[in-house]
Amino acid sequence: MKDFLAGVIALQDVEVQVFKAEAGLKELPRELEEIESILQARKRALDDADEEIAELNKRREPLEVELKENQTILDAADARIKKIKTNKEFLALQREIDIAKKRKADIEEQLLTLMEKIEVRGKDRERINKTFLDDRAVLDVKRDKILANQQELEGIIASLRSRVDELRGKVEAGLLSKYDRIKEKRKGLVVVECIDGVCKGCHMHIPPQLYNELVRADRLIICPVCQRILFINTEQEAPAKHE
Repeated sequence: MKDFLAGVIALQDVEVQVFKAEAGLKELPRELEEIESILQARKRALDDADEEIAELNKRREPLEVELKENQTILDAADARIKKIKTNKEFLALQREIDIAKKRKADIEEQLLTLMEKIEVRGKDRERINKTFLDDRAVLDVKRDKILANQQELEGIIASLRSRVDELRGKVEAGLLSKYDRIKEKRKGLVVVECIDGVCKGCHMHIPPQLYNELVRADRLIICPVCQRILFINTEQEAPAKHE
């Protein structure tokens, strides 16, 4: 590898690290949103249970009031029945008592049904609340880890960007300009290795003569297919000239 490419390769390596760190950083808000979504779903289920229990209790309260009033009517009728003197009065009062007793039975049946529903929904509410609290405890720990990771990545990115600025200052201006143009066009790697005459950017063979020039490393070689800058890693291989 010609020495003049060492600086731009080092720059690219750091920019790749920046890209990966930024990609990881972008995922963290999505993970936080998922956590919030799960918690909100649990909270909605808990709120729904509370609303249903409140509605059942709202229906129960007037029935209890009516049951009490109905019992007052029955108690008064029992007191009156002892003072009745005629059969006609007795029959009228007995009819009143029968109606009150029937209404009492209806109310008690409705209250029993409501109380059973309240009990069942109350148990559901306890289960939902336990799930909510357990999930919140677990997800709070996960959220704290994500936020810590976010802070760490932000620090890493800041450090890497500082390193990028430093490395850019060491690359020759013309080469840096070419590097930036290719990076903008390709949205990826600019300097790629050529192994056995194959560009690792586009995976196409380059002409043998061009490969031989790349081996000599006396000038900048561009892949004729993808327009990326090519290099040979002489530390890993000692390529033979292609005829």
